[in-house]
Amino acid sequence: MTFLQLNYVSEIYNCGSINKAAQNLFVSQSSLSSSIRELEEELGIQIFIRSNRGIVLTEDGQEFLTQIRPIIEQQKKVERFYSDRDSKESAKLSISAQRYPFCAKAFVNLLESHSYEKFEFSFKEIDMDKVIENVSQRKSDIGIIFLSDMTEKFMNRTLSANDLEYKEITRFRPMVFLNINHPLAGNEEINLSDLTEYPYVVFSKKDNTSANFSEEAVFSGSLDFNKIIYINDRATAYNILSHTNAFTTGSGLLPKGYSPDNIKTVPIKDNIDYMRLVYIKLKDINLNPFAEEFIKILTDMLNEKK
Repeated sequence: MTFLQLNYVSEIYNCGSINKAAQNLFVSQSSLSSSIRELEEELGIQIFIRSNRGIVLTEDGQEFLTQIRPIIEQQKKVERFYSDRDSKESAKLSISAQRYPFCAKAFVNLLESHSYEKFEFSFKEIDMDKVIENVSQRKSDIGIIFLSDMTEKFMNRTLSANDLEYKEITRFRPMVFLNINHPLAGNEEINLSDLTEYPYVVFSKKDNTSANFSEEAVFSGSLDFNKIIYINDRATAYNILSHTNAFTTGSGLLPKGYSPDNIKTVPIKDNIDYMRLVYIKLKDINLNPFAEEFIKILTDMLNEKK
């Protein structure tokens, strides 16, 4: 029994005719019939019978077809795999990032900068610990996170333990995000102490590692913030900021089209650490060309905003 014979049986069944199947398979009718007879003799069953409706399966033939269909599909899958591998290779890139709209914009700019015949791209906005995990486990080529003087020692230990390294992209002066109708929206600068009576929207997890894995420029436990709203996606954060007097802190970069028009940013007056945006990758592993291009697009875009 051969793969060729299995495909012959499948084609005859699909066509309902040996003559038609022979044409589709580019073999002679006699050669096709002979191959099926040899298979039937080998197995000791009759697969097809002739009727006034053409060629039909016997009961044994129906059972045989059920058995070989997965084999034929697997054969085709293997053939497609190696055929695709030999054709033009896909562009591949996987990015994990904390929830920064400018990263999403850079990813879109990357997509628009080329006309790819084939690509497999992934962009995930997740918590910092998951960014580190994805890069460490090779689920992502690069990760985008931010560091501060307060978290640098902890993050150096964490990254080293996961065989990762980082490179700084740029630094930001921390800003407050709030609704344009917020009572403090008209201020040129805002003291953190002025914010304590308003709800603080944070992505950070409510556990002991929050300070080190914080996504916000100001850790929610660093001042007496009595009203804290924990969320896990950027859309929810924007909805809350747009419709309440809540606020959050971050880089201050809001690319047009990537955030609501009724949200603005105001510089923080307090002397706090600058946000240091970095990308992380596995040690001693070169970035693929698409990861390098993404980093360049992101860097150029952020430098333009300064």
